Amino acid sequence: MEKTSVVRSEDIADKLWEKGTRILTCTLYFVSGFVLSGAGLFSMKTPLSVSLAAACTGYELFFAAAGGLLGGFLRLSGGDLINATVPLIGITAVIFAIEKMDIRKKKRTVLSVSVFALCAACGTAVMFSQSPSASDFILVLCSALICAGCVTFYSGTVDCIAKKRNIYMLDNHSLVCIVASLCSLLLGASEISILGFRPARFLGAFVILLASYLFSRSGGSVAGIAIGGCIAVSGTSVALSICYGICGLLAGVFSKFGQLACALVFSVAAGIAALLDGSAEGTAVFAETALAAMVFICIPSSRLSRVRSNILNPKVRRIESEFCSAGERLLEASKAIGSVSECVTSVSKGIDALSPANDIMVIMRVRERVCADCPLKDTLCPEEGEFSHILEKLSEGESVSAQDFSVNFNAKCPSVPRLADSFNRVYANRNAVNALQANSARNRELACGQFDWTAMLLRELSEELGNGAQILFGKEKSAARVLSEYGFDVVSVSCVQPVSGALRLRCVVREIPAATSLSQLTGTLSTELEAQLIPPKIREIKGGKELLFLRKELFRIRLGSAAASCGNQKLCGDYFECFQTESKAYIILSDGMGTGGRAAIDSAMTVELFSRLIRAGVSLDTALNITNSALSVKSEDESISTLDVAEIDLFDGSTVIFKAGAAPSFYTASGRIREIEIPSTPLGILPKVKFNRYSLKLRGGDTLVMVSDGILGCGSIWLKDELKTFGGGPDATEFSENVLECAQRRCGRKFDDMTVITAVCEEI
Repeated sequence: MEKTSVVRSEDIADKLWEKGTRILTCTLYFVSGFVLSGAGLFSMKTPLSVSLAAACTGYELFFAAAGGLLGGFLRLSGGDLINATVPLIGITAVIFAIEKMDIRKKKRTVLSVSVFALCAACGTAVMFSQSPSASDFILVLCSALICAGCVTFYSGTVDCIAKKRNIYMLDNHSLVCIVASLCSLLLGASEISILGFRPARFLGAFVILLASYLFSRSGGSVAGIAIGGCIAVSGTSVALSICYGICGLLAGVFSKFGQLACALVFSVAAGIAALLDGSAEGTAVFAETALAAMVFICIPSSRLSRVRSNILNPKVRRIESEFCSAGERLLEASKAIGSVSECVTSVSKGIDALSPANDIMVIMRVRERVCADCPLKDTLCPEEGEFSHILEKLSEGESVSAQDFSVNFNAKCPSVPRLADSFNRVYANRNAVNALQANSARNRELACGQFDWTAMLLRELSEELGNGAQILFGKEKSAARVLSEYGFDVVSVSCVQPVSGALRLRCVVREIPAATSLSQLTGTLSTELEAQLIPPKIREIKGGKELLFLRKELFRIRLGSAAASCGNQKLCGDYFECFQTESKAYIILSDGMGTGGRAAIDSAMTVELFSRLIRAGVSLDTALNITNSALSVKSEDESISTLDVAEIDLFDGSTVIFKAGAAPSFYTASGRIREIEIPSTPLGILPKVKFNRYSLKLRGGDTLVMVSDGILGCGSIWLKDELKTFGGGPDATEFSENVLECAQRRCGRKFDDMTVITAVCEEI
């Protein structure tokens, strides 16, 4: 049976589109090589086609070199032809040799040096074959330097074309490369003239107008002057050259008033300059600028405004597209979980109202059981206070008998023994029901608390996505460029800056090139990103390796600690943990109620759970209430522990002390000793608890001391004296041990569990 295959029209369209794009790209490189072969600069021909070829590889190199050779043969002659063709052939050979040897590290630098050497050598040889002079030699060197520098600009532009980068997400380096490439193309086409009208100058004027308008809020006047200066060197007279710079300045200044004002001021300035020049070329310049202004005005203002907004504010566009939907979903989930808590609370109130197990209900149920069939139920009524006396005795935990009723009641009622037995049973059932209801109410309250804290956590995540860390797109592109220069095959780069001021650069590469100096790479990235980074953490992942660069802190914390259990028991009721995140250092200390194993379990659970939540990015207040709820449901027995937390920012020294029932802390500031004593409630007592906090700022040499209440059993004056004597010394552990020994001498080893934590802040 013959097989048939079905070709989808979408596949054919994709292939046609791909082939069409490749044909246009090849045509672009060919035309660019042709135009750049005869660029005029410094009263001489500068072979910029050599720079373009140095920036290309593969079929791009072939078409760029072919265009450059054809342009040289058709447009140049003599020494200029040799300067345009010989370096072009030489740099093509150098590129093939580099590809053969698989050289990636500093490839762009090697190519720039090669272009300079080839252009300088060829230009010098041609110069000496004619009439050499010092000024000509200087011009040759300048021309070679310009060709070498253009390799960087063309490489950046070629990279943007190859990777099809969105113009809205280009970094400053890429934008500069594209603009410089366009200006050099205008230089190459500056000789083309139709009845005195130069298309290159027309395009140059149009580029000035676009740059001045699009970058109006970020230096439009500067952009206009810079691009105007580049266009001015394309062969016009001195007066008209200055005109381009002035037109760019005025267009940038008036661009904030709108598209029409920008074009009008630009045309008027060019017209005034043309009148002052008084030549035919001046008239042509005015006609070119006027035509460029008319074309500029014809562009819809809404489209230009949208492009300008996207270029100047790329962060807003990308964050909205990637994160806002997630933040909104988290916020909706937070509201939904919060409504569950409200529903449970409402139902709990209804349940409590429907089951009032009070003393009146006890009496009613006893009468239903004993007196329902009694013939005296309508004639005999107990004396006032008869049953209340019985209930008082039951409330004291005792059982009642017939003798507990009055003599008069015993004489009249034939069912006193049954009444006494029924009271005992009903009251016992009432107590069991009340205990069950109290336990259910407690469980419902804890469940509501967990719903509330979960809703709060989701709300915090939503706010963090919307207003928290910034994604630095420009730095991502800069980092990718540096990695490419070092020979890395880059898969992805992400650069995130949290509100804290830290910086996290995550780079995924295929492989780390051999003989790569990570310290040198870190230094280069630090310079490029304007942030001091530390050498990367390397991790194997699927499809490559991950390099994680973090910003180097400005402060570091030197820690020392000492702890002892009450009476040298095996377990200490105090527990602490110290750890560091990307931007902050945390010291967490807890003191469980009492001493021994039970206190050790409570304090260890408090610190471990709280620290895990903090490491996961949960806020301190939310983590506190989640930990408090966990302590409440740990067991039926009461679990109480204190919590003492120090949060130290490693970038500016800002410190916040959080206390929940904890003992006072002490710190030094400018040589003075200060005590931090804040009244607060421990964990495990109330359904909801909150931190009381104290803010301070640590500087280099300052010391923070956190202790459990066992250390302060004999006051705190002696501890302040010890801290003043220490003065931020070199050994924080030795100081902590001295404080512990002194406290044990003063209070006795069996007084309480004792813990001392000393943190010395040092500037890096």
